[in-house]
Amino acid sequence: MTTTQERPVTTRERTDEGTRDTSELDDFPTLTERYQRELLAHCYRMSGSVHEAEDLVQETFLRAWKASASFQGRSSVRTWLYRIATNVCLTNLENKPRRPLPAGLGTSDRHAPGHSDVRSVVGR
Repeated sequence: MTTTQERPVTTRERTDEGTRDTSELDDFPTLTERYQRELLAHCYRMSGSVHEAEDLVQETFLRAWKASASFQGRSSVRTWLYRIATNVCLTNLENKPRRPLPAGLGTSDRHAPGHSDVRSVVGR
């Protein structure tokens, strides 16, 4: 497992307007490379579909890019991205019906609690 840096890399940069802090958000292509795999795994665990997870990660990065100017640095960039990814996944799940349990994985009706022959299930 690869360890990622928890705190944003921040340096001081001189510009015509004065001195400002720069962070890993300023190099967005590197940021996406650094976190794409772990966000893909996170979104896959939440969605259950690799293809859907890829779309959710792209939406996560799009939202992060749009909101990067408002990132206040009260958490690490990694934590901020995970929060965005979680919200994207939850929003996606809200708009979909629950997936049915695949056949053969659930309890059969004959063995379900409340069946008229419960004694055969739990033993006498």
